[in-house]
Amino acid sequence: MVITPLLGGCIIEFGAGHDQSAGGDTPSSGGGGSGGEPGLTGAQQARKDEADRYIAQVIYKGATVTQSLQLASGDIVDGLDRSTFPDLPSPLPLLPFLPADVTLPPDVTLALLDVDQIPELSDLASTAAVFHRPTFWPYILGETDATSITDYLARYEVSGAPVGNRLYAGLVSDQANRGVSGYMNQFKPAVAAGSLSILEFTVGCPADNPTEMVGVVLSVDRHNVGGRNPQGVFDGLPRLHVEYANSKSGKMKYLWDELDGTFVANPIRRVRPGQIVPVSVLGGAQVEHLLTIFQSPIGDWWVAYDQELLGYYPASTFTLLNGGACESRWYGEVYNPAPKNSAVKTEMGSGKFAEAGRPSVAYVRRPEFYDTSWLSAKPADLVFTTPRELSCYTRSTLDPDPVSGGGVFTLGGPGGKDPGCTWPFP
Repeated sequence: MVITPLLGGCIIEFGAGHDQSAGGDTPSSGGGGSGGEPGLTGAQQARKDEADRYIAQVIYKGATVTQSLQLASGDIVDGLDRSTFPDLPSPLPLLPFLPADVTLPPDVTLALLDVDQIPELSDLASTAAVFHRPTFWPYILGETDATSITDYLARYEVSGAPVGNRLYAGLVSDQANRGVSGYMNQFKPAVAAGSLSILEFTVGCPADNPTEMVGVVLSVDRHNVGGRNPQGVFDGLPRLHVEYANSKSGKMKYLWDELDGTFVANPIRRVRPGQIVPVSVLGGAQVEHLLTIFQSPIGDWWVAYDQELLGYYPASTFTLLNGGACESRWYGEVYNPAPKNSAVKTEMGSGKFAEAGRPSVAYVRRPEFYDTSWLSAKPADLVFTTPRELSCYTRSTLDPDPVSGGGVFTLGGPGGKDPGCTWPFP
């Protein structure tokens, strides 16, 4: 069946300046798919049309776009007709966290999202399924040798954990589980060109070296396309992502968000993967994000942000995780695009080592996993994520948290901005 591209028509723009550093389509484009993109060659326009078709058919699964908003950041939010979505499992699964459990430290708030600050976006989310429209500018402009969007995603999107170009700071639990949760305090780390810095929670199988994984991420990314505009500028803003990995094809596959259509969106969500999120500021406001991954009784893996169900990865996506997870992780990660040259000048968290302590450093509070009976449990402070290099990034011990009765640990570091940081690979 041929599906007509659904990304044409009117985009409502609002907000001052329309800062195009955030990676949205140019304002004059009308979202593409209608009359051509100004300044593109014929070959580039053909790839732009292909990208529009891919978004409409694979990511939006043919759902009708009822309205689009372009935010002041340049991001485009598409509202999709909820009636064109397949039915979700009924009833929706209950979050392991209950509202009464959301207790914050003094002078800390839950992050206030754009949907709670922009009336037009709130109105859209009240009636439609909200999606962050992805951009594929390196592919569209012919800056790669990719032959299609799927080829581009397979070879040029950086995610996952290839050996040799990552460093970590975090905690691993090797207990079998049905999910993971915790409060994350992220900052806006300085990130070098071509690099990325993330804080992430994951579940995976097998233990030690997972080949299947589900993750929820707060990232600052200057490599992937999500925050890049047609002029090649990356916004360097913190964004929310979901991620999965499997090896069903015989090789490892990692992918962000809804880019290959695997993630099944909750059509009544108000929060969308790919969106910009507020973070803590050194010497200023401190915010936390409540992040949860859990398996429903029928085997699907759900991801939630501040108790809002974003959607799920179907059990059929996996061969190991569909029976539960073998480990859980809470950690920071930095990607070095050229590890043989030098330590990358990319920060983790606030850019300060864990020893700086709160409120000057990123932290994870109340890390928990859900055992095979979906009962919450505290991880033991035994295993660090690897590879790690204490001259670049560190984490503290898992100390008691007086607010929740659980634990808390700090993490972060300056990376190659500190002359003592030595990237540990030849």
